[in-house]
Amino acid sequence: MNLEHNNKAYRIDGVSIKELAEKFGTPCFVYSESSISKSFQEIKDVFGSDKKNIYYSVKANSSLSILKLLLNMGAGFDIVSMGELDRVIKIGANPKKIVYSGVGKSESDIKHSIELGIYCINVESFAELERINKIAGDLNIKAPVAIRVNPNIDPGSHEYISTGLESTKFGINLKNMMDAFIYADKEQFIDLIGIDYHIGSQIETLDPFIEAIVSVSKIIKELKSKDINLELIDMGGGLGINYEKNTSPTMKQYGEAINKAIKDNELDSYNLILELGRSIVGNAGYLITKVEYIKKDSEKNYVIVDAGMDNLIRPALYGAWHNIVCINTNNEEKILCDVVGPVCECSDFLGKDRELSVKQDDILVICSCGAYASSMASNYNSRPKPPEIIIRNGEAILISKKEEISDLYSREIII
Repeated sequence: MNLEHNNKAYRIDGVSIKELAEKFGTPCFVYSESSISKSFQEIKDVFGSDKKNIYYSVKANSSLSILKLLLNMGAGFDIVSMGELDRVIKIGANPKKIVYSGVGKSESDIKHSIELGIYCINVESFAELERINKIAGDLNIKAPVAIRVNPNIDPGSHEYISTGLESTKFGINLKNMMDAFIYADKEQFIDLIGIDYHIGSQIETLDPFIEAIVSVSKIIKELKSKDINLELIDMGGGLGINYEKNTSPTMKQYGEAINKAIKDNELDSYNLILELGRSIVGNAGYLITKVEYIKKDSEKNYVIVDAGMDNLIRPALYGAWHNIVCINTNNEEKILCDVVGPVCECSDFLGKDRELSVKQDDILVICSCGAYASSMASNYNSRPKPPEIIIRNGEAILISKKEEISDLYSREIII
């Protein structure tokens, strides 16, 4: 991470956090451009080639400026909605470097994707495959698809983000997948180009990734025996990051392990995609917040800040752990406390049982907020979303303005 502490001051890429808070207000999101670039380049150096491509998972952080940065570095894009598709088209992405995932694609979603000419639609159910076939026939355009299989591999992450198990809504399970492949292969308006899988998120060991590649290689051999030949393997993503309470593989270790498994299973001839999100942007982002009150009770101390679960829902949703740093260095002894927000829910916490040396009006930094923070933010309690800033070459640049309260009801109609 790019959080620095020297001369009794905390900085992000050389920019004072105190000055960021004063200039942009709190709460606010701050991103390190150099950190994002470094993470993407690290995996690109290991995995990037004509047949090996990195597609950024837009849902992790959909900021236009971050998308543009990654586009300029050579990324393709994995999208899961028309909103995300419009975002990547807006920043100049080539439709031929876009894949569309997700279980609930509407008729209009599919029609627009086919007409736009995106590289591939990742199909999550037989019913979706039938819908794509009908729409493509009506358009008289062959629709490029990959079948998302569910290899039933436990990635060891939280149940809400373990997407490769048979008990989830994602993909077609091993028992039923062959019917989908056979149907897609014979239909006139389906161009069956590949196989897709994604076993989960925040995966902290390499073994599940290797196991998935072995499993998919067996499926491909079975397909070949039925004279069904593919060109694409979309391997999903899911590599975890270090939240300072865990240890995940580095991008280099991950890329090298994937490369070895591809070679060992004789998959080198295929076009290969990795869809990475959190591992590129997760540790590049910070949520800056101010202490409004310190509430000391006999059983529990509460540090009440101006950021809440509307800005960072991961702790409330997953029990996720984020490191929290107080930038003031002249405080008294530490207290054991819960760091909580102003949202009217008992689940509105950012960290529990933390030892912090903190006082009223101090500035706190919540680390590892580059992924699934701003992109999952809400307006609950009619709270405006905060500004977003990126640090580029030592300069703090505003990339998303703070919402005004009037923005919250600008689309509403009083009757």
